[in-house]
Amino acid sequence: MNNCYGQHGWKEFHRNRKNILDEFDKILEQTANRPIQVAHGQGVEAYLRKWLSEFLPKKYGVTSGYIIPNLYDDSEKIYHYDIIIYNRLDAPVLWTEGNEDNSEQGKYRAIPAKHVVAVYEVKSRLTKPNVSESLDKLSQTKDFSDQLNPLYSCGVIFIELKESDNNRESIIKELIKGKDVFGFSGGMVLRYEGDNTCTALINIFDVAHKEEDKNKHYKPLAKPIDDLNIYMTEDGSLQLAEQGGGAKFVATSENNWSVSKQYGVIFNKGNKSVHLSWSRSNFSDFCIDLLSALEGLPYNDKKRPSFGQIFDSIERKKAPTQSATPEKGKPFLDLKLYEGGEHGGKLKIDSDSLEPTITFLISVENKGDVTAIISDDTFKSSCDLEPGKTAIKPVSLKAIIKDNDKHNSIMDILKEGPFEIPYRLVYYPIDTDKEFYAIEKNAQIKEGDIEFI
Repeated sequence: MNNCYGQHGWKEFHRNRKNILDEFDKILEQTANRPIQVAHGQGVEAYLRKWLSEFLPKKYGVTSGYIIPNLYDDSEKIYHYDIIIYNRLDAPVLWTEGNEDNSEQGKYRAIPAKHVVAVYEVKSRLTKPNVSESLDKLSQTKDFSDQLNPLYSCGVIFIELKESDNNRESIIKELIKGKDVFGFSGGMVLRYEGDNTCTALINIFDVAHKEEDKNKHYKPLAKPIDDLNIYMTEDGSLQLAEQGGGAKFVATSENNWSVSKQYGVIFNKGNKSVHLSWSRSNFSDFCIDLLSALEGLPYNDKKRPSFGQIFDSIERKKAPTQSATPEKGKPFLDLKLYEGGEHGGKLKIDSDSLEPTITFLISVENKGDVTAIISDDTFKSSCDLEPGKTAIKPVSLKAIIKDNDKHNSIMDILKEGPFEIPYRLVYYPIDTDKEFYAIEKNAQIKEGDIEFI
C-alpha cells in the first residue's frame, strides 16, 4: 500500500481489518492438521464480535445467539445467528448460554426481537453454497419480521474470495436472491486472494426499470486494484479504461478531490440489482454504512459519518513520442530554441537576485495539416497552433544554489561545465478525442549559451 494515503485514521482502520484476517489465518493454521476439522468462519466470529463491540457506540450490544419473538411458541424451532446487534440500553437479555470459561464474545444470548437492529451471518469463503446457506438462515426472520426494530437490516460477512472461485458467475447470481430476504442490505468480503489489500462491498439496489444484461460481465468477480487500467491523462483527466473499473471521489479540500479505485460486477434481476465492488476503502465504507443504517441515515444525509477513507495515487499515463515524419491528417510540431527577444539571444540568466532565473525562448512550428492544442504545463495553460503557424514561448526556471560555501553564484556553477534541463511539450489534434503526443528534448546550458541535444 505504498501508493496510498487517506483520511485521519485510515491506517488504524486498515490495521483493524488486518487483525481480523490475521486471526482467521491463525485459526486456519492451527486447525489445518487436526483430525477433526472445524468451520474457520466460526473461529473468527468471536473476533468480529469483539471488534464490532469496540467500534460501535456503547448503546449497541453485539452478541451471538437467538432472536426471540413475542408470543413465542416453544414448539417452534429458534435459530442461532452469528452476529446480533441490539439496543443494549433497552433490551433485556432473556438468557445466556455458556460457562465461566467462555469469553463474553463467546457466549450466546437470547434477545427480544423488537430490540434487534441488525443481524449478520459469517462465512469463511465467498462461494455459491455459502451464499445460499446464509440467505436461507437470514430469511428465517420472515415469520416475525413485523416485530423487529423498524431500522432492522441484515447481511453476510465473508472472510475471503479464493482465486479458484473468482470466475464463478453463479456466485453473483446467487447473491441477487438476497432481494427476497427481509431487511437484506448486503455485506462485505474482507479480502481477495489475488490482492489482500482490497475489500468487497455487497449491495442490493432498486433499479427504475429492468436493464438489459447482454453487455454486462459477471466475471472475474475480482481483480487486483493496482492492475486496473485506470490512469490520469496528460491533461489531468481520469480515464477508466477497464471493464468493471470505477472510481469513488471524495472532496478532501475546497479545490481538491481524492480518488479510490474500484472494480466490480453487477447483476440485475427484475427491478433489483446486486453489486459486488472491490476497493481499498471498502472496509471503512462498510463501517460507515453500518453506523448509518443503525441510526437510520440515508446515503445522501449530511449527518453520515466519514472516516478512514483510503485513496489511491493515480499515475499519469505518458503520451507516446511524436513520429519522426509528418502524417496526413495530423499535426506535426517542429520544436526549436528561438534566438531573439528583448535580450537578443537564446538565453538570459538573471544572477543578481537571491533566486537566480534562467530564461530561454521556445519556437514551435506546426508543419502538419491539422490544428494542435499544445501545452508544456500539463494543460494548466494551452494554445491553439494552426497549420503553418509558429508560436514563441518563454520558459523561466528558478535556480537554487544548494552549496553556498562552494558556489557564490549560478555563474560559478556554469564555469564548472554544462548542465541539462529537460523540456517536454504535449499536444493533441483539435476536434478529436484527445489523442496525446509528446516531444521531449534536453536543453544543455553552458556559460552564456543553450542548445538542444
